[in-house]
Amino acid sequence: MEYYWWFVFALVFFIMEIITPGFVLMWFGIGALISGVLDLLGVHDIILQVIVFVVTSIVLVSLSRTLFKNVFMRSSPGAGLKTNAEALIGKTGVVTEAIDNERSTGRILVDGQDWAARSENVEVIRPSERVRVTGFEGARLIVTRA
Repeated sequence: MEYYWWFVFALVFFIMEIITPGFVLMWFGIGALISGVLDLLGVHDIILQVIVFVVTSIVLVSLSRTLFKNVFMRSSPGAGLKTNAEALIGKTGVVTEAIDNERSTGRILVDGQDWAARSENVEVIRPSERVRVTGFEGARLIVTRA
């Protein structure tokens, strides 16, 4: 009659999995479920049930780490591509609004895209001047005169 307890434990683990972040407690719930099924099938040795619970849970947790790492976290077709801002580093653009770090103003046009910009070395850069992108902070490009 221990299967009732195993099913209660499984239910608790499943509920806790829903409530908590991560993806671990479900495997303990499956381990408890398997131990409960063992009891239903006539394996009434509690020590064996606990061993099955522990081994099953550990194996499933270990396999899930490998599964997520190799299947769900593997490189997607676009992996390795630079973000918009990263792809612009080294490119030149034209200042469309004066870049003045003290006033927090400045916009540039690079590769046909309008970006907020700030000067790398705190100099004011006038409109129509050419600049080179040297980095980025958030959605703002860092530039120097080209």
